[in-house]
Formats: sequence, structure tokens, C-alpha cells
Amino acid sequence: MKKQNNRVFATISLAFLSAVALAGCSSNDAGTLIIKALNCEDYIGEDSFEYTYINPEGEEVTVTYDDVLSGFEAYESEKLGKKVKVIYDTYDTNETMLSSLQTGKTTYDLIAASDYTVQKMMSMGMLQPIDRDSVPNYNDNCSSYLLSVMESITAPIDGVEQKMADYSVGYMWGTLGILYNPARVSTQTGVDEDTVKFDMQNWDSLWDPRYRNQMSVKDSMRDTYSVGIMKEYEEEILQEMRDSGCFDMEDGMYTLIPDMYDKAVDVYNAKLTEIFNRCDEKSVREVRETLLALKENVFGFEVDSGKDDIVKGLVGMNLAWSGDAVYSMDRGENEADNYIYYSVPKTGGNIWFDSWCIPKTSDAEHKAAAQDFLNFISDPIVAAANMETIGYTSFIAGETVHELIRLWYDPRSYAMYNWHDASGDAGCTWEDSDFLYREYDEEGNPLDENPDEDYGEQDILYLTGFDLAEDDVADFDFEQGILDMRGSTYAEPVVDGVAMTWDEYIEVYNAKVAEINALIEASGKDIELLEENEGWDIRDLTYMFEGTIDAGDTTSDDPALNNLLFYSDELETIADEEGNEVVVGRQFYAQYPDHNMIPKLAVMRDYGSNNIYVLKMWGDVKSNNLPISGVVIFGIVLAAAAAIILASVFTKKYYHKYRVARRKEVAQAARGNLKK
Repeated sequence: MKKQNNRVFATISLAFLSAVALAGCSSNDAGTLIIKALNCEDYIGEDSFEYTYINPEGEEVTVTYDDVLSGFEAYESEKLGKKVKVIYDTYDTNETMLSSLQTGKTTYDLIAASDYTVQKMMSMGMLQPIDRDSVPNYNDNCSSYLLSVMESITAPIDGVEQKMADYSVGYMWGTLGILYNPARVSTQTGVDEDTVKFDMQNWDSLWDPRYRNQMSVKDSMRDTYSVGIMKEYEEEILQEMRDSGCFDMEDGMYTLIPDMYDKAVDVYNAKLTEIFNRCDEKSVREVRETLLALKENVFGFEVDSGKDDIVKGLVGMNLAWSGDAVYSMDRGENEADNYIYYSVPKTGGNIWFDSWCIPKTSDAEHKAAAQDFLNFISDPIVAAANMETIGYTSFIAGETVHELIRLWYDPRSYAMYNWHDASGDAGCTWEDSDFLYREYDEEGNPLDENPDEDYGEQDILYLTGFDLAEDDVADFDFEQGILDMRGSTYAEPVVDGVAMTWDEYIEVYNAKVAEINALIEASGKDIELLEENEGWDIRDLTYMFEGTIDAGDTTSDDPALNNLLFYSDELETIADEEGNEVVVGRQFYAQYPDHNMIPKLAVMRDYGSNNIYVLKMWGDVKSNNLPISGVVIFGIVLAAAAAIILASVFTKKYYHKYRVARRKEVAQAARGNLKK
């Protein structure tokens, strides 16, 4: 489970005590149907959300649920006409979870587990197939790419290979990569920040002596082994890329050649996956030497503290899962003004996913309810609610998730922010073109109540922050909101009542910026000049959203017409001394890899009988895993771990608010008091 694969101070709740108290409760007791579910800690939506569905009478109903679990209980109770209760337990690692289940002391109707663990459970005859007709939300809204990856993974059941996709429903997914703080690494090593950004696009950077003691790596056998694979067989991987003819090997990123996506996914990825899953005795021995060299260069191994350590400046680099990376980048930016980046190096790496499965111990009645649960959480509305709390990326796409990602990352959202209804009233969307209620008065003091009436010119001047007719300039930082964007949509901006394209908007925006900067300079006041908009990059997320949304004109390369494309303002192009260029990114780049990266991602499967070789290798690598300096420093860190974990838990509760807060800070200026 990538959300919490290992956690030193986690409360392990495998229900040994509750099993006694709830013995027999999974059967129908006094009219209550009890469903028992097992999941990783902090891995389900805990905040309220609105849900719209068709009730048994055929009526459309919109309700507000307190959280995902209680929402399902209410939804399923109405559907079945009887009370439904979910007993929800958590675990710390896949390994402890599997060991507990094998004792037979505890049984469940639903289990969420990582890809390789689902394979193990299939091989051990622990799971029953899922009736795909019973999960239409999943069939309609799951990413076709992710589903194809699951369908390519098999496990033997009674000597016959069976598809993992027939025994589980995808939940969350992501990548493994390098999380790094260029400023911190540069300060510690003397390497300039752009060089750091460039180097982090290569797995070799982990072994580079210039970055000695800068990085912590995962105390996770499979994850760290996968990095060893990418390093040990790098030349073979590069040769396969050349031979495939799918990549531009002359540019700095080994970019996918246009129109080669399908071939790269079908042909090249199969070669990469074979290399990535080598676990025979010879290969493991070779990777062992590579990881022993890595151990000498890194600061040490960490369990689950890396995502917090990098925010606090204890390390400058961390081997991280993409979901944790987004968490760290948000925290760093909002709490410590640290700009942290994430990279899946240009040769590729691990794609992982967690999925839900149904054990054989669940009878027909409970299996039916369990499949209803899987269908419920596969509704894009519920998937978005899960993402809001967890921060990881759902298997589910669909309109609601699409809107959420636009809200989080699309620069059009915060270009329009001041001019759209953020009241949260039912039916309000980002494209209502309603005027945003003012939340501060002219002195920057919060208003206790939002007025109901529309606003006139004076209020527009307040939100834009200045009056061009005056000789003076308002004494606060200007950001977005300098243009009247009322009436704008993602398809078409409207500036001061005039409809135009988004490219034209950028030109108008830059002209307004120049006008404001001239006024600021003439005023003589100490106000930071506005930056011009240098244009937005385009991200192609066809692999995620195709077939799940109203895509518009998919033949167009304009995001205003093709909804499978997104604008992004976070990407940076970095060149080395030879002129080789790489593209670096942050939250959006981590959450949804660009389509160029998709063929370079491989699933690491269960090692099967070769697990004995990998386990022995890992024991050798882990022996005395820290240098003396690391032991001393980590001793200090561990002494404060309880406080760190407590702070982390508190932070996670409000995790999803960080991203919106960042966008609001950029989007909405108020006199001396930007909205937090």
C-alpha cells in the first residue's frame, strides 16, 4: 500500500480484538447487514460532500454525506431497505495484513491492497472474482489505460493464469520518483539550483558523489529494489528505447515521438516491464551491488518520515511516492515557503496501484453489498471526495474528477477566480459567471456576512486593487484579478465584456501588467512589479480521461476545444551547458504524469518463488544501513518523531485545502490581507 507502506508509530488495527467482539457480526443480525472492510490507514475520504443519485423510486436525490463510509451506509441502507453498517479496520503494511489474514482469525468482505499483494492473494486462493456488471461506475469511469495495465497482470489460480482485473477494482495509483528541494540541495552542495533540477531527471543522481548524504530512500524492499533495477540495467533500457524507434534519443528527455504512443505502450513497455521484473538469482546479485553503492551515498533509509523531513529541511532529496510528493510540495509551499519538485527520471520507473478485492470468505449477500461499495466509491463524485482527503490520484476519471483537477491546477481557473461564485451553494460551479462575494472591506478586515446585492464599479476597482484614473496606486501586492473576467468559461475568456481566445487573453493581460507596472514605478512606492505571463504549457491527459468525459474536439491541440488537454503554468525547461533540455515540474506533474512518460512506466509484479533471493539481498543492504553521522542525526530525529507524526496527522486533515489555498493566494488580492 503506497499510502502508508510502513509507519513506525502507526496504530496497527488489524481487528484482533474486534474480531472477538464482532464474531458472527458479518451475518445479518437483527435486520442489520454488517460489512467488514480492511484498508490502509488514512486512505479514505473523511470530509463531507454532496452526492446525487437515483433512489429506488426513480427520483434524483442530492444529499450531503459526512464522509465516504457513512455516505455508503446511508446510500446502501436506502437501496436495500435495511440498515447497513461498515466495520472499518486499518493496517500498516501489506505484509502484516497478509500474515494476519492467513491465520484465519479475522475475515473481511472487502480488502484494499497493493498490486503485488493482490497477486499473492490470488495465487493463494484467497479471493473470489468480481462481477464487473455489478460495478457500472467503475466500468464507465475507470481510466482505460490503467485498466489495461491491470488486465496485463496475471496470477496462477489452480494452475491457470487469471487476470488481476477480474479479481480487483482499482482504487488509487501513482509513481515512484525523486522528491527534491533545489534550494536546500544547492545550499548544502554548492551545485546551482538549475543543475540540481537537471540532474534529478536521471536516476544516476542518487549515486552522484556531489549529492552525498543529501537523500533518504525508502525502507521498502520492493521500491528501493526497483530503483536499483533502473540503475543497473540503464544501458540496456536505453538501447531498447533506441531500437523501438519510439523516442527522440537526441533530446534531453528521450521524448516520445508523435504518433508513436500506441507502439511504445504495446511494444517498448513490454521490454521495459521484462527488465523491471528481473528477480532471478543473478539479477538480484547484480542489483545488490548497485544498492550497496547507493547506501554509501545516501543519508539513510526512512520509514514514513521522508515527506515531512524534506519540508523541515532535514534532507534535500527523498525517494517518494507521487501522492506523498504532492503532500510535501503543498506543505512546503504553504508552511515554509519551500519550493519542492518531483521527478520520475527520463528513463522511467515504477507505476503502482492499490485496489479493492473480495475474499472468498464473503458470502453471496455480503459480496453483493461489497460490490455495491465498489460501485459507490467508483462514482466520480465519491472519487473526487476521496482525492480531496487523501491527496493521491484515483483510478476513476469522469466529469467531477476532471473539474477537480482543473480547479487545482489549470491556470484558467485562477484567472477567472475573482469572477466566479465560490459560495458553495448547491448548483454553483466555476462556470456560473457569478460575481464573487467580497470577503474583506477596504481596510482588509474580514466581513462577517456576505452581502446579497451585486456590485458596481467601485467594487470592481476594489477587487482589481487600483483605479487607473487616479494618479496613485493602492498599497498592496497585485496578483491576478486585474481584469474583469465575468462571463468567462474554460472554453472562452471574456475580458471587460469582450470574448476572445485564451492566447488573446494572455496578450491583454500582459498589456494590463505593463500599464500597472508603469503606474507602480511612477508612484515611487515599494510595491513589487507584476510579472508578465510567458504563456502556458499544454499537458495531454488523454490516457486518463478519454471516454469518461465530454471531450469536445479531440482532434484539436487547443485545450479550449479539447477537454483531454490541460494548460499548466508549473513546468520549467532547464538546459545544461551542452544545450540539452529537460522539463521539470511539481504537483500537477507528480499527480498526473504527462503522456510522454506513460510508456516508460512499468509495474513491479510479485516475485513469486524468487522472493527468497530478494529478501536475502535486502537483508544484506539493510545491515548497518546508516553511517555513524546518520545514526546520530537520526537518533535526534527519532526523539522528536512523536511530535512530527502528531503534526503530520493534523496537517493531513486539512491537506486538500492547501492546494486551493495556494491558488486563491495567487488569484485573489485583498488589501494587505490575502485570503489564506
